[in-house]
Amino acid sequence: MCGIGSPVYAQEKTAEEYIAVFAGGGEAGPVMEAQLAAIHGLVALGEKAVTPLLETLKHENKYVRANAATALGRIGATAAVDPLIASLEDKEAAVRAAAAEALGHIGEERAIQPLIAQLGKEEEMDKRGATVALGALKAKGAVQALLGLLSSESWEVRWRAAVALGEIGDQQALTPLGGRTSDTDPVVAACAVWAVGAIGGKPDFSGLTSNMNGKEAQVVWGSAWALGVIGSEEAVKVLAGGLAGENETARTASKTVLQWLDTPGALEALNKAAGNK
Repeated sequence: MCGIGSPVYAQEKTAEEYIAVFAGGGEAGPVMEAQLAAIHGLVALGEKAVTPLLETLKHENKYVRANAATALGRIGATAAVDPLIASLEDKEAAVRAAAAEALGHIGEERAIQPLIAQLGKEEEMDKRGATVALGALKAKGAVQALLGLLSSESWEVRWRAAVALGEIGDQQALTPLGGRTSDTDPVVAACAVWAVGAIGGKPDFSGLTSNMNGKEAQVVWGSAWALGVIGSEEAVKVLAGGLAGENETARTASKTVLQWLDTPGALEALNKAAGNK
């Protein structure tokens, strides 16, 4: 994530110094940027950061626990699987969601059943995190539960379910997803269009691209995060287009999601926008 102007990248720090950044909390703006930068630093440290991060999963501050879970997932720390499964019962929903997504990043199949169980919880954040993780795991055993979420009252849950089903690629999801291509929410509809295409081998980004050019902030941000969850090379290209465009909301949303993605393609797009090589 170098090139985004954050002082956290000025020099390599210890795992403990990066972890200390998490205590600042916050879910937007410069504070969030600093947290993402610290996660980047921890990922760069790799295995050296795993033990301190595992200890941090029990920290009293929810932001510290959530960011530690995210970093462990991005590192791909298999030693964190059992502690992260335990964190699915954390008292804070944000921590549970972060732990779920981290398990999806690590890719350990024994996390699938605990994640499916999360889908049945009342808290929306539990459903969101588990849905993203199950999509990343391509968990065919979760298809029926995810199909049920397509009719959730929450548009945030519906679009994540659509994306997860597209990632899993099970043909039985085609008809239900087809019904969601005309969803009243533009983000859900665009994700359903993408998912139907993905199951057929040709992901369709037309709806998400159109949404990123829109004027409604919720639609732009929702579509940007959907592109981040998809995370493919083509999704990054759409975000890069938003970053380079004239829509201020799209520029801000694209920058945030590309920083969150922290992949080579995302970093390239950020550096290009910043005028760095």
